[in-house]
Amino acid sequence: MTRAEHVRALLAEYAQQRALDEREQQARLDAAVARVPEIGQLRQESADLAFGAMRGILGETDAARRQAMAQEMKARGRAINARIRRLLVEAGMPADALETRYRCPVCKDTGYVGDAPARFCDCFEQRLRLRQHEDGSMAGLGEQNFERFNAAVAPEEGGQREQLVKARSLCERYADSFPDTDFRNLVLTGEGGLGKTFLLNCVFERVTSRGFTAVRITAFRMFEAMRQQHMGNDEKYDGFSALIGVPLLLIDDLGTEPMMRNITLEYLFTLLNERIAAKRHTVVATNLTAAQLKERYGERVASRLLDRSLCAAVLFRGKDLRRL
Repeated sequence: MTRAEHVRALLAEYAQQRALDEREQQARLDAAVARVPEIGQLRQESADLAFGAMRGILGETDAARRQAMAQEMKARGRAINARIRRLLVEAGMPADALETRYRCPVCKDTGYVGDAPARFCDCFEQRLRLRQHEDGSMAGLGEQNFERFNAAVAPEEGGQREQLVKARSLCERYADSFPDTDFRNLVLTGEGGLGKTFLLNCVFERVTSRGFTAVRITAFRMFEAMRQQHMGNDEKYDGFSALIGVPLLLIDDLGTEPMMRNITLEYLFTLLNERIAAKRHTVVATNLTAAQLKERYGERVASRLLDRSLCAAVLFRGKDLRRL
């Protein structure tokens, strides 16, 4: 995808997030009014006040009188809002329960800041950089998501279908509970063609559709971020730091990236270690077994990938589903 295509897709995500913000605010309002009906009456009074005052102001020709009417409207509006906040607290709810809760309070989930010409918010630029780590080899989210998961593609013999259903259940529970997951990290291991990448994409789609920031990246693209960071040719480059800082990082095909001296092992260890220290979530799909991971990356990296106190490892077995 080009930068322009990424921008359009990301703006659509921001629009989706704003719609989610509004739904959540309406749900809180409905719950508050159900507990304290007076809140609903006060909200309506506030709306009527604003509408009536604006009509009066527009019909008033005297500038001083218009200003006085505007000040009176503001004072009455503040009094109504103060009364609503007191009622919320008395009912055991936060005083700001009815305020819209934005993921980014700076741009209010629009992606833009400033007057015309507006510029992209820092949060938007950060997410755009993360998106651009992806490449065209990764499936679209309309193709690979939990709704399109079909266990019937797996044969029943050897328990392969049952195993796939269990893996799907675990991954969906992880995505639905993020960031309050039972285990912080998830490692999907097994030979190619068994559904690991599909489920990794399902997790990514579900988590991002819930409004959280995540990035999925192939192991090769991850290596490119490491190499560019190591070479330091671009002082403004912060792609590797972005991989460390993203709340959920999903790495596909770990083990297929080049092994370059002073880069691969060192930066992979740094990436995993820093994310663990910051209590961030990581999902990895790999064709390598636990023993092969240890052989390829050494004990330090393998131990952080497969730490049982932090990670759930899912082993895929069976026939290659792409050849059935």
